[in-house]
Amino acid sequence: MLRLKTNSRNEQRSDMKPRAKTWQISFSLCVLALCNCSHYVTPPEPAIESVDYAGIERIVYSRHVQPIFNQKCSSQACHNSRDRAAGLELTSWRSLIRGSDYGAVLISGSAEESHLIEHLNEESKPRMPLGRDPLPQSVIDFLSRWIDEGARNDAGERPYENLQKKIYVANQGDDLVSVISSEHHLVTRLLPVGASPTLDVPHNICVDHQKKFLYAALTSAGEVWKFDVAADSLVGRGRAGNSPAHVVVTADGAKAYVTNWEVLNQRGLVQVLDAAALRKTGEIEVGIAPHGLNFSHDGKLLYVACYVSDVISIVRVQDDQESERVLLAPDVRPGQSLKYQPVQVVLTPDDRFAYVSCAKTDEVRVLDTAANEIVAAVRVGKEPFQLQVAPDGEFVYVANRGSNNVSVIRVADNQVTATIESGAFANPHGVAFSADGRFAYITNENVNGRYNAHHPGEQGGAPGNLQVIDTATLQVVKTIEVEASPTGVVCVER
Repeated sequence: MLRLKTNSRNEQRSDMKPRAKTWQISFSLCVLALCNCSHYVTPPEPAIESVDYAGIERIVYSRHVQPIFNQKCSSQACHNSRDRAAGLELTSWRSLIRGSDYGAVLISGSAEESHLIEHLNEESKPRMPLGRDPLPQSVIDFLSRWIDEGARNDAGERPYENLQKKIYVANQGDDLVSVISSEHHLVTRLLPVGASPTLDVPHNICVDHQKKFLYAALTSAGEVWKFDVAADSLVGRGRAGNSPAHVVVTADGAKAYVTNWEVLNQRGLVQVLDAAALRKTGEIEVGIAPHGLNFSHDGKLLYVACYVSDVISIVRVQDDQESERVLLAPDVRPGQSLKYQPVQVVLTPDDRFAYVSCAKTDEVRVLDTAANEIVAAVRVGKEPFQLQVAPDGEFVYVANRGSNNVSVIRVADNQVTATIESGAFANPHGVAFSADGRFAYITNENVNGRYNAHHPGEQGGAPGNLQVIDTATLQVVKTIEVEASPTGVVCVER
């Protein structure tokens, strides 16, 4: 009986196998049938020529923008995931905002300055799409609108929102401040600075110690503008004398000091502003044509480089009075002197020494702050402009505007230990460091067109660039193209 039972079970199992196989086949056919239903098939994208772009109220990236790139920009040897011409891939929002080999292709909120639109409009060569009919103007206008509205993705996010590490660059030839992600080395925003029909010339910028506000000195407009760092939005503006060049803010954020770089005025002035309201509260008489200035790290003294009197004026912050004028050399004639032409002054972290760039004599002079006397003169490149002490206090980087290079001075013995060269250096002007000192950032005005910019300037000036130097290797590791005549530069890490 046991044996018969076993055979019966085997027979039952044998009988079940073909039934199970039949059920699986039937299920698979059902799935295939469902997949072939029109309800589950993604409809083909309508040809962009047939779309009424003017009638689209709310732009959804995947529905309205990506189809344009799919149909016109992702064919063979173009900007698809395999070919990536010029390093640019246009298969998704994320790949688009990564940009190309030349940097960002769009600037959120600024279609006019976005390279994508420049190429579509043939303001930049070559015209895109390459080798195909140009896009209808209605499509280009629609893409411009999408960028001006923030270049948002489907979730409504703007590219590179809420950056914690940024570099600001003042472009005095375009009245714009570039906002650069220091993590991605891409321009992410452009802040308009100035309100007149002519250039207002944002020459130099600074950020307060609280990292809340950015201040820009507008040389031609005679104003200082103030921006919220978190939102990159304008929050105030105020008068700041004539020809404001540099601006710095006290550690408590209460007062701003602005130099008036009037080379033809026999009276040198530093304006004192209430930093909150940007209202003038006083002025300090210093040497003629004050340009660069910096606080001692203890905040008690303000050192001012006076371009047309060859002196460093030292101001007491407590009562806003000039306490002393230090001649840059014994042969300086008191009053008016143009032998050295000091541009900027910076102090070591211990406030023991101040370094002064002298544009006329191609040197950096070293001031002993205890004795208030010059103790060294260091030969650098031609026409040194801005300079900065590295965060660790060991080296000073000097931008040599006339020789297109950067000198590195060792603080311990005041020797030039390196001269950094790059084909993209073109009238170096400003210097800044990342907080950890890993990178040095050098602005290049490119006033003589030495740098062959990939994209045109907006107001006729040649675009400049920001050079990123690895301080460990002293090599340029990135060239970031910005707007015309970049000068001031500052880093923010929140």
